[in-house]
Amino acid sequence: AGALVVLDACQSAPHLPLNVKELDVDFAVFSGHKMLAPTGIGVLYGKQDLLDVLPPFLTGGSMITTVTMERAEFLPAPQRFEAGTQRISQAVALAAAVNYLTETGLDRVHRWESELGQRMVAGLESIPGIRVLGPAAGQERIGLAAFDVDGVHAHDVGQFLDSRGIAVRVGHHCAQPLHRRLGLTATTRASAYLYNTTDDIDAFLESVAGVRSYFRV
Repeated sequence: AGALVVLDACQSAPHLPLNVKELDVDFAVFSGHKMLAPTGIGVLYGKQDLLDVLPPFLTGGSMITTVTMERAEFLPAPQRFEAGTQRISQAVALAAAVNYLTETGLDRVHRWESELGQRMVAGLESIPGIRVLGPAAGQERIGLAAFDVDGVHAHDVGQFLDSRGIAVRVGHHCAQPLHRRLGLTATTRASAYLYNTTDDIDAFLESVAGVRSYFRV
C-alpha cells in the first residue's frame, strides 16, 4: 500500500495505443529514438501533484522562482525539470514523430507489426537449427523475435546478417539472468517496425537460413 507505479513504456509507446490515464499509473517513461525521433530525448509523464513535489536533479536557469544563500524555490513541473537550454532540435523532432505516429494510427502500426512478427516467427521456426524464444507462431506476440542458432554465436550471426545489409541486435538484451536460466550465452533479436515490408522479412529469413552452412556447422 502506498507504492508508486512507474511504467516503463519504451517498448510499448512506439508500437501500440497507450492511455496513461486509463492505466492510472503514477509515472510513465519512454525514449524518443525508439519511435522515429533522434537520440538524446525522451518523455517523463507523471501525475501533476507528484511532479510538483519531486525535487529536480539538475539545476540552472529558468526553473526557479526565488534563490537565497540558504534555499531555493522551484517552479511547478515541468519547468522545474528543464534547467538551462533544452535540446530544442530533438524536442521539435520528437513532436514531429509523435504527430506522425498519431496520424498514422498506432492501432494500425500494432496490427502491421503483429503480422510481420507472425511471418518472422513462422519462418524462423521452419529453419533447421533455429531455436525461437517466446510464444510460437500463431500466438499473441509483438513484431520481434529473439533466437539462437545452433553452433553459431550470436555475435557471428549478427556480423553475417550485417554483411547482407540486415541490422539486428545481439547479446543479452538487458536480460542476462534469463539467458543464463535458458542455458544461452547470447541471442540474436530481429524486430520489425511500421516501415518494414514482407519482402524485408523474407530477405531476413533467407539470410538466416544460410548462417549455419556459412559457418559449416
